[in-house]
Amino acid sequence: MIKNEEILLEALKDTLKPATGCTEPVAVAYSAATAKAQLDGEIRFAEIYVDEGIFKNAVYVGIPGIKERGLEVAAALGFVIGTPEKELRIFEDISEECLEKALKLVEAGRIKVSIANQCDRLYIETHLETSEGKVRVVTLDKHNHIESIEKEASFERYVCPAYHQKENQKPIQSFSLEEIVEFVEDIPIEKLQFIEKGIELNIHAARVGLKSEHWLGSNILKMVHDNKMSDDMVSRAQILCAAASEARMTGIRLPVMSVSGSGNHGLTVFLTNMGVADKAGTSHEKLLRALALSSLLTVYIKSFTGVLSAMCGCGVAAGIAASAGVVYQLGGSVEAMYGAMLNMVGSITGMICDGGKEGCAYKLTLASGWAVQSALFAMNHSVIHDTDGICVPEFRTLFEHMGHICNPGMIATNSSILDILIHKNRAARGSECAAALA
Repeated sequence: MIKNEEILLEALKDTLKPATGCTEPVAVAYSAATAKAQLDGEIRFAEIYVDEGIFKNAVYVGIPGIKERGLEVAAALGFVIGTPEKELRIFEDISEECLEKALKLVEAGRIKVSIANQCDRLYIETHLETSEGKVRVVTLDKHNHIESIEKEASFERYVCPAYHQKENQKPIQSFSLEEIVEFVEDIPIEKLQFIEKGIELNIHAARVGLKSEHWLGSNILKMVHDNKMSDDMVSRAQILCAAASEARMTGIRLPVMSVSGSGNHGLTVFLTNMGVADKAGTSHEKLLRALALSSLLTVYIKSFTGVLSAMCGCGVAAGIAASAGVVYQLGGSVEAMYGAMLNMVGSITGMICDGGKEGCAYKLTLASGWAVQSALFAMNHSVIHDTDGICVPEFRTLFEHMGHICNPGMIATNSSILDILIHKNRAARGSECAAALA
């Protein structure tokens, strides 16, 4: 058995979390609920500061079970629901009464959301004032990690601490690809049984998504039936990922198993591997091990690129990791797994993240399909040269390069994307106001 098996098993358990709804508005609601749990009394005013990534991913995405969208509504729901023990499943508790109370808070102007500028890590700071007191809650680095709770706090905003890669090296970064694969192969299968829940949740989300006739997953399936697309492991992975993602991002009230804090990462990892397993006849044990491998590699990659960035993590983290899982399922070598990842890194690195929304389903479709193809190419000795562009022969260095491209490389890109989204949001609100006055 490899060194420090418990580190990898704990990392795997820690990264797999059920989440209902897009995890960015969920994280804001969780922060708000945590704040409200500290104080009784009527809500007088609340201000929430979020990093650019949280804002970008939450401004347009659906909230489970309701038509309203936006961070103000998400925060208000968290204050009203007030059950932080639900963590990333807090939106399962939205009743008509809760929604009505939340909308009244928003309409009364008691909720303000601002962007915490110059913050290069996941960050949420919630200030809440009620008739009984004040509290500040800070979330840092992980959607469900409450860094601090401070009662009777001064409402001068904290300064988001700078993130330094060398100072924040994660334990998983000490492992090689060979060691991660060895762990996956050697660990007793009963220790991986908790992964079953992710299979159950994510395939259910895909089945729900396939019930909507004009959504992407259903259309791909129809094209397969009409012989316009092949019925193979590529299209099977794409059908499942597209269907589940579109259902989730629209706001269907269903939990999915997230990976590295992202439901869409979880869908990419699980459903890409499950689509391949379905067509290839992979044993259930092999599938569980492939999912463990892909999940851990997602954690590894994200430890360099950051929780949120300008690049689409479904493609350049979960998709890359899924390609290695596909090679593993099909009996390929560690060398072929790295080859598949090189094929992904050397081709789709730089695919932007322009926020959470239904269109993410198309990015998952691209990521999942290309992950399967990259794996098949690698197993047939078609691999991008490991000296091309940012590609290198060394596993760790490859993802250090990707991390450098994300930060500092694409900070300006992320700001440009954010500028566009803010302008669109203001224009849409202006149109709503004009319509209301007409």
